Amino acid sequence: MAQTSLLQGKRFYCREWVFHKIQHCLQEKTNNLSGVSSTPSKQPLLAPSGGASNPGSLTAGSTKSGSSWGVLLVGGPGSGKTALCTELLWPTSAQGTHRGLHQQSLAFHFCRADDSDTLCVGGFIRNLVAQISRSGLVPGYEEKVCDPAVQSTLQPGECERNPTEAFKRCVLLPLLSVKPPQQSLFLLVDSIDEGCQLGEGEQRSSPGSPRTIAELLASHHEFLPPWLLLICSARRQNKAITKLFTAHPSKDLNHIVHLCSGHCEWSLLFSTRIDRADLPPMERAA
Repeated sequence: MAQTSLLQGKRFYCREWVFHKIQHCLQEKTNNLSGVSSTPSKQPLLAPSGGASNPGSLTAGSTKSGSSWGVLLVGGPGSGKTALCTELLWPTSAQGTHRGLHQQSLAFHFCRADDSDTLCVGGFIRNLVAQISRSGLVPGYEEKVCDPAVQSTLQPGECERNPTEAFKRCVLLPLLSVKPPQQSLFLLVDSIDEGCQLGEGEQRSSPGSPRTIAELLASHHEFLPPWLLLICSARRQNKAITKLFTAHPSKDLNHIVHLCSGHCEWSLLFSTRIDRADLPPMERAA
């Protein structure tokens, strides 16, 4: 499934402070790499047959406590979330190109309400695998996912029936077992709230059978390698998304910094290790 943004190539203005915060988060992850072994970690364990659907059965010896925090960009309709994500991946300004954050992109995914293929959990996993394999940023990854047993979980139909197993075997386990890169990388998912509309009192699906991309990532973000920063964007009105991540048993995503200016509101989810900071107000787009 080809992935791109409909806004690619369009000029982007202002909100430089958001890029600075993302740059800070990536640098924080890079700094923490000094505490991660320079050799591939012992491969995490998968539960025996019949227990693979339990995310708690995946243990990562290379992941330090407090290392699985990520960033959630939240804003109202038209506040520029997709434009910001697009600029992060394909900078249109000299300043953005010089900043070089796009070079730390491992993979990305744009969810669109008018394109059901972009909301398919199985398609999302296959998209990640294809991009990571092509990126060349994680040597040894492609070799691991070429294993016939791993490839079988990616087959159409099988991946849709058991997305949790496919995500573990094709994304989590290979990334956790390769040598960490010299600098942190990021995984970006734009409009992660598309297709995730829980009604009042409605329960989320079980971790073993996620119905949406948001549920898949919320159930497994704590198993991402410590050098990978998860960046997601969502509409402010969708409280289900914030609840999905902040209600997780892990305490690594329960600190929210609220940033307000005019019709826009952004929230960045950090690890509790990062103190609440006084941040400049959001500039209005030109």
